[in-house]
Parts: sequence; structure tokens; C-alpha cells
Amino acid sequence: MRIPLRDIEQATKELSFEEPTDELNSLLAKGPVQDYRFARRPEVHVNFYCSGRDLFFAGEVAGTVVGQCVRCLELYEFRLVTPFAFVLVPRPQTPADDEDEADIDLAYYQGEEIDLSPLLRERVLLSLPTRPLCAEECLGLCPKCGANRNREECACEPEAGDARLAVLRGLRLQR
Repeated sequence: MRIPLRDIEQATKELSFEEPTDELNSLLAKGPVQDYRFARRPEVHVNFYCSGRDLFFAGEVAGTVVGQCVRCLELYEFRLVTPFAFVLVPRPQTPADDEDEADIDLAYYQGEEIDLSPLLRERVLLSLPTRPLCAEECLGLCPKCGANRNREECACEPEAGDARLAVLRGLRLQR
């Protein structure tokens, strides 16, 4: 979403829109593992104002994400709600003045409009769980027969453990 600088005033304004998912889904599809994708466009609610030449944005991104569980490999949906707050300051004229690059809540702007999409994409990507699980109690797949243990019992015998440690199982400690 692009907001013209002339529309940003000292009085707080509200804006709601849907963020396109094409760029987000293409970023999530890169690499060997595709854990997530956005099923629908996330909704963005943002309040913004300026103070001098500094611009302030705060709000939240909310949408439905489809994940693939790392234990059972089933697809599942969950609601992702990500709050954000950004401060944008004019880009310095010299690169030496560009000291605060590491501050995630501070960004620079130049030109006559603000594009919020890259900042929102970054915040959404950082807020996704690092390990997609359909449920914390997910039992996963049987390592022998591949049955989804959330849906069915398998007839496989449980493993006795590592044979190299069998001698330790017979060890008796005196108290």
C-alpha cells in the first residue's frame, strides 16, 4: 500500500486495506521447504501521523495462514495477528549518517510516497512460527509404517532403543 506524503498530517488518520499475498507467498515458496502460504489476503489496520518530518505508523496485520505440520505432514490453518509500529525518517544524504540500520522499528523514506508493503511483509515473515505444528500434542507419523498416529493406531512394535546402550538398561545401582 502506498500513501502519498501529502496525505500524512499531524492529526492521526486510520486506514484499512487488504495486503496482496503474491509477494508474500513467493517469498515463502523459496527454498527447499515450503512450510507456509497465505490462503487469503491479510487485513491491515493502520494509524499514522507525522511529527515534523518523522512519520509514525502503528497497527496490525491479520490473516489466515496455511501451514504444513512438521510432525504429521498435514495441512492446517491458523490465524496470524501481527502488531507493528514503525517510525520512518527522511533518508540521510550521506551514507555515514545511516547508523540506525539495525533498528527494526526505524526505517527511512525518500520520495513523495510511502510504500508500507515491504515493511509489513518483513514483520509478517518474522512473526511466523519457526516450527509449524498443527497442535502441540501432535503425535506425528510412525517411523516404521508411516501411519498418521493422530488418526489411527499402528501395529508396529515400539523400538527398544539404541542397542549400544542395552548394557545400561540392565545396570543396577545400589542405594
